[in-house]
Amino acid sequence: MDEKEIMEMMENTTPEERAAAWEEYVRTEVNSLLDTFLPEAIAGNVGIKYDHPSNGIDPKTGIEGFDKTRANGVFVSILFEFAAPIQFFAEKSEEVE
Repeated sequence: MDEKEIMEMMENTTPEERAAAWEEYVRTEVNSLLDTFLPEAIAGNVGIKYDHPSNGIDPKTGIEGFDKTRANGVFVSILFEFAAPIQFFAEKSEEVE
């Protein structure tokens, strides 16, 4: 999508429609990556790291505390292990001689 198409979408859609389009985009991209790499994998691991909100600095210890019952965001990582190195196709500007 170019900048003009994005601006038109922003003007002609509701926030709910934009949120649904973004959600569909993310699902499509993640599924595309899974479709590409999962068949090549022999093992894998999924990691989740939460970004907890701060409770502020504890005056007694001087250490920042975090609310472990809530999250501002989450980092999801997926690591696939391959039996052997897989071949990537270089972009024209990145071709190896």
